[in-house]
Amino acid sequence: MIEAKHGVNSIELDVDERGQIWYTVKRHGSAVVVPSRLGLRLAKDLPLTDGFKIRSVTKTNMEGSWAPLYGERAEIDDSYEEAVVCLEDGSGRFMEVHMRAYSEGTAFQYVIPEQELIKEFTLVEEETRFTFPQGSLAWEEHGVEGKYFVKPVGDVNGYCERPFAVRLPEGGYVLVHEAGLSDYARMLMVRDEQADNTLKVHLSGHLCGLYSAEDYVGYGFTLNEDEEDSMESQVAGRTPFATPWRMFILADHAAELLGRSNLVLNLSEPVNNEAFPYVKPGKALRDIQLSTSSAFQCIDFCADHGLQYVLFDGGWYGSLDSLENKAIDPRREDPERDLDLKKVIAYGKERGIGVFLYVDRTAAEPYLDVALPIWKEWGIAGIKLGFVKVGPQEWTRWLVEAVRKCHEYGLMVNVHDAYRPTGLSRTYPNLLTQEGIRGNEHFPTAGHNATLPFVRFPAGAGDYTLCYFDQRLKVTHAHMLAMGVIVYSPMQMMFWYDKPSDWNGEPEIEFWEKLPVTWDETVGLAGEIGEYAAMARRKNEEWFIGCINNENPRTLHIPLSFLQAGVKYAVRIYEDRPELDTRTKVGIRSAEAVKESMLELKLMGSGGVALYLKPL
Repeated sequence: MIEAKHGVNSIELDVDERGQIWYTVKRHGSAVVVPSRLGLRLAKDLPLTDGFKIRSVTKTNMEGSWAPLYGERAEIDDSYEEAVVCLEDGSGRFMEVHMRAYSEGTAFQYVIPEQELIKEFTLVEEETRFTFPQGSLAWEEHGVEGKYFVKPVGDVNGYCERPFAVRLPEGGYVLVHEAGLSDYARMLMVRDEQADNTLKVHLSGHLCGLYSAEDYVGYGFTLNEDEEDSMESQVAGRTPFATPWRMFILADHAAELLGRSNLVLNLSEPVNNEAFPYVKPGKALRDIQLSTSSAFQCIDFCADHGLQYVLFDGGWYGSLDSLENKAIDPRREDPERDLDLKKVIAYGKERGIGVFLYVDRTAAEPYLDVALPIWKEWGIAGIKLGFVKVGPQEWTRWLVEAVRKCHEYGLMVNVHDAYRPTGLSRTYPNLLTQEGIRGNEHFPTAGHNATLPFVRFPAGAGDYTLCYFDQRLKVTHAHMLAMGVIVYSPMQMMFWYDKPSDWNGEPEIEFWEKLPVTWDETVGLAGEIGEYAAMARRKNEEWFIGCINNENPRTLHIPLSFLQAGVKYAVRIYEDRPELDTRTKVGIRSAEAVKESMLELKLMGSGGVALYLKPL
């Protein structure tokens, strides 16, 4: 048995009498992923699944940290133990399994070294399995903008998204995700019909787990006959070749999952931050009307209220409603609109506001290379890629290349719809954020919002598209204010369905005006998946706290032990006050606090509380 261990987390590998490879993940010495199979299947009946013997083992201990260009914290611990296990099968072929253990969890990846017997190959299936203890519960999600359903692991159906969250019967949590996805098919989780409480890796095809075939047509996707029934994918490779990491974020209590996003970044390729001087995170407002005059209004609103960007969403270069317009040229404005982008961009620069442009994949795929130098000449800050295709290896490659090309022209990127983060923002920090989330375009329930911080956000930033004044919201306004803290997104979309004229002087908007989008420190305070969540985030010496609740009223007691000792803080509290005769019914009160203070917060059903703390 070979082990990589760091702190209370460990991952073990063993080879049985038939030469099959098994791994186990442990926390505090107890198995949280019980012995599960490993292996790869190559085309032409070349399985790398059994007959193995351990040829060598190399162990490495790393201690250190690194500073991201931006993130949920100013410094990320990168200490781990790694075990590289070289295996040889009966035919003389080699495969390595790299295992790592960190303070946040564990991970492994397959590596096929350069060798005479394997050069170019097609990988048709992973034998990777995830077996959980009897009685474990899972949060099942279908589609990257899906709802979550809690059920026993053994009852999971269909293609499940990642992170895949599991609560263990004796307490504790496991989040299964992948990191370093850049030249491979996306991993989804499916039930293994041959083993109890077991899921397996599914390499997703053109349709698998994204949208239904009917949705594809409605969203303007083009599928040929070969793609229409393609649910599985294959991966083409050449040795040496490494798969993405299969990773496990581990926690004893749900609150420990809040802000636990280091692991996916640590397992991704690093970058020289100095190569990205143009990357400036910030808050953004969407121009819904897409005209020169509305753009000027949006720019003025941003300048007056602490936002940094205006986004021109779908339609600025032509209507996206008709399937006949699949490849509209995005190198000029829609001639049917009263929109002078160069004039708008120049005015934005005068007021310190940048411009992002939405580009649907139907335009990005044929025009990206020729449009990038034109957009750069216009002086835009970045682009938002919409309805990108995810799943097969070729679609993964296209997106990575698109982000890389944008970097060559000094443009930031926001990826929308089906893409979900796997650490690419560490390699290319110009990728600020991505959707891959059921956000406020769907007006989700409070219970859904209270699930996301534990299950979706440990994967990385999520563009939730915060709303405030829209009457379709299913949560209170104080809940939405607090979501500004809960949601981590270095390009934070604010007032998504609102326009500047919707603001009637509501004073609580000052909280969003002060709110940063990147942080020096993040602390998970309290919570249970789907019930409630409380987080604190620090920028310089100021703290912001967000507490959100599901549909059941509750009272929380939150210690402020994370504050600096010996410092007194002025506290501004934004809370639901249904008795107020105002449109948003948010009350504001002031208090003082020190490190020894305890907050008592009374949360309405679907409500929340937001707090701003500044040293006196």
